[in-house]
Amino acid sequence: MCDKDDCPNFGYLSLRQVEIDGPVDLRYCRFTAAPDFFQLRTTSYVDLEGARLERGIKASFIEAPDGVDFYRATLGGNLDLEGSKVGDRLRIANCGTINGSLVLRGCQIDGDLECYDITVSGPAYLSNMMVEGDISFRKSSFSEGVQFFYTTSRQKVDLSHCRFIGLADFEGLRVAHDLIWDEASFQRNAIFDKADLGGFMEGAATFQGEASFARTIFRSPTAIRSSARGVSLREARFEAGATLLLRYATVDMSGAILAGPTNLISLNRPFRSLFSDSLDSPVQLGDGAIVKLIDVSSVDTSNLTLTDIDLTMCHFAGAFNLDKLRLEGAWTFGSPPRKRIGIAPFTWTKRKIIEEERQWRARHRHSRLLKTGWGDPSHHEQDVPGLAALATIYRQLRKGREDAKDEPGANDFYYGEMEMRRHSQEWRKAERWLLQAYWLLSGYGLRASRAFAWLGIAMVITTILMTGFGLPQVSPKQEAIGTISDPGRRITLEIGKQSPKDPNGARFTSERLEKAINITLNSAVFRSSGQDLTRAGVYIEIASRLVEPALIGLGILAIRGRLKRGT
Repeated sequence: MCDKDDCPNFGYLSLRQVEIDGPVDLRYCRFTAAPDFFQLRTTSYVDLEGARLERGIKASFIEAPDGVDFYRATLGGNLDLEGSKVGDRLRIANCGTINGSLVLRGCQIDGDLECYDITVSGPAYLSNMMVEGDISFRKSSFSEGVQFFYTTSRQKVDLSHCRFIGLADFEGLRVAHDLIWDEASFQRNAIFDKADLGGFMEGAATFQGEASFARTIFRSPTAIRSSARGVSLREARFEAGATLLLRYATVDMSGAILAGPTNLISLNRPFRSLFSDSLDSPVQLGDGAIVKLIDVSSVDTSNLTLTDIDLTMCHFAGAFNLDKLRLEGAWTFGSPPRKRIGIAPFTWTKRKIIEEERQWRARHRHSRLLKTGWGDPSHHEQDVPGLAALATIYRQLRKGREDAKDEPGANDFYYGEMEMRRHSQEWRKAERWLLQAYWLLSGYGLRASRAFAWLGIAMVITTILMTGFGLPQVSPKQEAIGTISDPGRRITLEIGKQSPKDPNGARFTSERLEKAINITLNSAVFRSSGQDLTRAGVYIEIASRLVEPALIGLGILAIRGRLKRGT
């Protein structure tokens, strides 16, 4: 049975349902057909170190209290150990390529599972395992899908330097200690939903698709470092806080429970590996490494800090304590369209807006004039928050910036709050007209250019009216009227002015224009010009002295809001 190297050769070997009192030592044996070890029971170990299994092996439901070893074995077909009970350890290492599937589904291992430095050309079925020790798949490659769901490790799981080409499903994974994924690469989506991770997450991983941690429990302070197209943290629970260092990713945090301080940071430089100087994405994942947060609904944001995050598409409706949300670095929001409003020569005011306002303005029921440029409406318009909810969101964001001593940064949120208040009022109410005037004249006291533009218009109108109707034809002369009494030679005089006469003839002369400009300038600073005026001119000056100083005040208020420092 032995070849020239003194290694036994087998054609077909069956140990099906065999019970052996002692070890099964088949090291360096050659099997031209797949041996059948179904329900093999041994009181010791099964050793296939260096064996050549040209068509794989069927060894499901075996029992080996002292372990099973495939170290340096050659596997030309499937490796099937489903439902096996292994004691000391199960080692499948340095085996090159397994030209078939790897089946460890339902295995119970009292020691470690060592599956490092292998390549699996077929699917890997690794679900529902119970491993008392460590699980190690370091430096392994999986060409097709990996089913790793609801597997439990009492120690740690090592996926460092692994390459997952197909879908990697780790749903329900239970890890008592650390999850190591340094330099792991996931070519498609990776699912860690409903996982329970008791330790740290070491290293940085790359996801060409989405990494999903929906309803995952992180029991220790967690640091997730990864480059990914998307990261889902829907209803995830961080029991001791977390630091999420991400690149490229679009992040969904809706329903997440943040029991401790949680930081979401967009990293602008490549990650550093535990074993090398740098780690970057093998394939560019997007136009820029900036991280986009798209949803924080139902999240208590009092423990959340966002650093250099793009919030253009973020949904805030339903979030709690938005006034305590911390925004650091270069955070960005959406902005109104820069197109003209219909055929009018005006454009939308440049400011920061939230995604819910954009969706509200793009609703089908709005006129085409108002919704032009605001993008596509929501597919479910009934889910778009109402104006009261939008005003509350803006109010809380504004308060958060004010508490952070960022008065200029709070202005845009105040503008959005006032916009929602204005649109929520009906035209038959006085408050709508008051807010409409406040918006039109000065952009709620935040647009100095608008206030000064109206000031210029008001001064021009005042000058024209004063030139045409406010100045008398000629300055009235003083006259004395009195009586002389002979007995006492007493003279009584009464000195008064003639009533100003309304102008006639040429009204718009250079002299009258100069006087009108002087009156207007004095009115703007709330001073009386001292000029003689007609009755109409008196009323024009009164109106000017009320309107123009108010517009100057609104302009100064807007400038102060842009330049004010926090106190």
